[in-house]
Amino acid sequence: MLNPKHQRYADRIRDLINEGYQVAKLDLPHRGGESFIQDQVRLQSWIVKTLNIIETVFGQNSAQYRRYESRTNGRHLGRACEVEAVIGVLVGALDDLENGFLTSQEFIIAGDVFDSLLEQAKYLNETKWERPAAVLSRIAMEDALRRLARGAGISESLTASAINDKLKEAGRCNQVQWRLLQVCLDVGNKAAHPTDGPTSEEVEKMIDEIRRFLAAYLTAP
Repeated sequence: MLNPKHQRYADRIRDLINEGYQVAKLDLPHRGGESFIQDQVRLQSWIVKTLNIIETVFGQNSAQYRRYESRTNGRHLGRACEVEAVIGVLVGALDDLENGFLTSQEFIIAGDVFDSLLEQAKYLNETKWERPAAVLSRIAMEDALRRLARGAGISESLTASAINDKLKEAGRCNQVQWRLLQVCLDVGNKAAHPTDGPTSEEVEKMIDEIRRFLAAYLTAP
């Protein structure tokens, strides 16, 4: 089940695939004997729209964008077979989107950001700044939980603890992982209180556990 944003993307790609087939049917014989798509306004409009959705959804560094560009860049599309080649790229992109490729791609990019946050948290904890270290760690964990929630069709507006519960109910994490994450959330809560903050050892364990969680779950579709 796609989240609402990804569903809109999928619906748009599907509409453009159907439109592409209609554009391909405009490939008609000309007086010289050759056939080509004579409604250039409609053809160019379709090309612009397909480029926009591929770039918006997957980005210019994606395999989908590079494949699209190889079918259109520097070429004057004018025949049904050329339009159908672009349709093929859209069909593949739609399959990737519906089968979780985009979610995995987002997780990989996010993982680099989280790794940087946890490195900062580790440094802060080692220099006796336990509270900000715990806060940074919790930020990384909460963001990861919300990303997993999107992929599982769970509301992101829930609290991190509630999302953790829902992920367990949905079978996205087991009882042990759920309990460990709850402990991490508890340490993060202690950091927000003016008294009785977390110890350096608690924060260190929190950082280590979040790293294991991200490594085990963040790359999953």
